[in-house]
Amino acid sequence: MGFLTDHPHTAVTDTIDRVCSSEQFTLEVELASLIQQIRAGKSDYENGNNQIEAARCLRKKLKYGNRLQQARALELMNLFVSQRIKFPEMYNDAKLLDRLQVIAMQSGTDGSGKRYHPRIIKKCVAYILGWSEFLEEQGPSRSYEGLDALARKVKSKYTTKPAGSRRRKGFMNDKADASIMSADDRYGIPRIDMTKEAPKIRLLISDSLATSVSLKNTLMTLPRTLNSTDDEEATAKFVQARAMRRKVLRYLQLVTEGEFLGSLLHANEELVSSLSAYDELSGNLSEDESLLSDDNEDNEGDEASYLSSTLSTQPERYDSNDPFGDQNRI
Repeated sequence: MGFLTDHPHTAVTDTIDRVCSSEQFTLEVELASLIQQIRAGKSDYENGNNQIEAARCLRKKLKYGNRLQQARALELMNLFVSQRIKFPEMYNDAKLLDRLQVIAMQSGTDGSGKRYHPRIIKKCVAYILGWSEFLEEQGPSRSYEGLDALARKVKSKYTTKPAGSRRRKGFMNDKADASIMSADDRYGIPRIDMTKEAPKIRLLISDSLATSVSLKNTLMTLPRTLNSTDDEEATAKFVQARAMRRKVLRYLQLVTEGEFLGSLLHANEELVSSLSAYDELSGNLSEDESLLSDDNEDNEGDEASYLSSTLSTQPERYDSNDPFGDQNRI
């Protein structure tokens, strides 16, 4: 290309190329150095140019990259926004916003003329809907005007719900598994070591809220003609949310007062809300049909098997004396 059409190429482009092209780099770890590179300019003008360069590199990955590069570019963009890094030039870059809109609205193809993979579309939509919630919380800001306009368009496309019909509510009957209770609990003397369990409760509350939001975001990306029960990703997250709720219910049996009671109740409400949203999109039921019924042991086993292959494969350390450990399967 001639010198009039060449774009700036600095360490910003090199870093984005590197971290988006391989999974051996952890984006969260690389984020800090990348932010420093973008902010390395000696003036606001140079900082702005670095943001534009980053936006251009992300857009090219989304348009011309393979599926891995597209996914990593979306994940990196989400990190910038979710960590509240103010890069107004990037968030208002017309070409980057247009490319995100093409993916989320399924209105075009990538640079090779191929339609985007459904997982890329879902990831993009879920992130944009998440940004929408963040932008609504923080209020109007010129730094995010472009993102806000994009989020409104995407939200209007994916938040329409189909007409109501008779639903499945079997998950509302989920109960804590009595077999994991200690002997004292069985004889009516509930006991819990709050010093030991407090960190686990905090983590469970955090994971429950994140799981609920993740399920809701996935449901928002479903095509209007597709039932939630026909979508593998939505169903896997439904199973995960249901398992989380059982854990919350186990703790609610023992935690009757103190700082965690309100948070556990809130986590339960959010999980019920997301599970109900899945149920609302599940389609009509026949008279004798039952989804995930409690008396169908084979279905529960299939759910656990599917979930274990969908979630992280990192092994967990179990304490055989921990009544709340995951080795005590429900």
